[in-house]
Amino acid sequence: MHFPSILLTAFLAVQLSERALCQQLPPQKFQTHPTRMNVTNWNRHHRTSAAPRSDEMANTCKDLLTNLHDRVSVLATLDEDLRNRLENIENKMGQFEASNLGRLDSLAVQQTDFLKRLDTLDYLERQTKRNIDELKETVLRTARQTNDRLPQMVSNDVKLDSLGSLLLSTRSAVNELNNHLETNLNKLTNMVTRGFKRVRNNNRQPTNFYDTRQPSEPLITSCTQGVPSNGILRLQLTPESDPFYVRCEDELFGGGWTIIQNRYNGKLNFYRSWLEYQTGFGNIGGEFFIGLDKLHALTSSAVHELLITLQDFEGNSRYARYSLFAIGNEKEDYALNLLGEYEGDAGDSLTYHAGSKFSTFDNDNDGCVDCNCAQSRNGAWWYNWCDMSNLNGKYFEENYNATTPYQGMYWEKFNGPSYSLRAVRMMIRPVNADSDLSSK
Repeated sequence: MHFPSILLTAFLAVQLSERALCQQLPPQKFQTHPTRMNVTNWNRHHRTSAAPRSDEMANTCKDLLTNLHDRVSVLATLDEDLRNRLENIENKMGQFEASNLGRLDSLAVQQTDFLKRLDTLDYLERQTKRNIDELKETVLRTARQTNDRLPQMVSNDVKLDSLGSLLLSTRSAVNELNNHLETNLNKLTNMVTRGFKRVRNNNRQPTNFYDTRQPSEPLITSCTQGVPSNGILRLQLTPESDPFYVRCEDELFGGGWTIIQNRYNGKLNFYRSWLEYQTGFGNIGGEFFIGLDKLHALTSSAVHELLITLQDFEGNSRYARYSLFAIGNEKEDYALNLLGEYEGDAGDSLTYHAGSKFSTFDNDNDGCVDCNCAQSRNGAWWYNWCDMSNLNGKYFEENYNATTPYQGMYWEKFNGPSYSLRAVRMMIRPVNADSDLSSK
């Protein structure tokens, strides 16, 4: 039964109850010509019986009607609340459907890339098998040639020398084949590892940003060109590049920021390898790092600025904003090549790292001669010798204000190197986007 029907039923019940109660009141009977004796008896009876009973029934009727009206009001309020809940559910279902469509597109791109890599694996396997067959034929041919050259009456010493030479040449060929197999095996292992990681993490995108596809609509290259209600936007930097998804921030300093790193609960481990920082990891709906390949593609497509927001466990918030920001490519080890002037209230703890290369525990590119800053700091960053900030460091939920110096997720000018922060966000935006947004 729909709620408007319930209200109608309740209203009819009120009307019927009112009629029924009123009909239960006893009628007053009078004679047409009462005598003095009849009037006296009627007054006595009216005072002792009829009047009290009539008043009692009227009060009962009034109380019952009041209760019914209150219940009808409650039903009307419940009806309004449920309609609001249904509207909220419909809105959430729409957002969920849009999010799923984006994820399906991402999975389709990753599946295509994985199939290409499987084809490459098949080719390498066939090539390896062909090399083994060629080696076998070479060994057999060498053995036959050696036997044909030995005369029938050659001494046993000459035969032994020939067999020794054959064994040495065979051993050399086997060693060469073994080295070749090890090289192919390493290539296969790296390719399979990358493929499985991209399949498991549906938010990661291929590191190759170029193909022959042409967009049918104007390219969206940054969050300044429009932010959907769920904050997720599909970017394509050039007509030849592969699209990928990013998360946008549309409230701070005019909006239009692309989030490149987000940490707020410590559930995601940021102590990761060079390959993982290249491709990116995490979920853009939660904690994540966008990946150095995408970050280089973004900052090389246009001049960007950088915004870092920081928050400690006491609820204090700070920010650091740099007018310019760009990193190099893989050959440059993603060095922090461009960092502009600082402004904000968090203090400048990044300029010290300007020009430094990116380092992880398995790829040491820092300026320290006799140490590995990524290993000693439990993170990955543009380490100099070593750091004044470590926003990819270890997350501490306990003893966050008394950690071992330089071991946590810290910003030296905000609470010092022994305080591990609660939340950090790094965002970039094309330069002059603030004025462009305000003019729209």
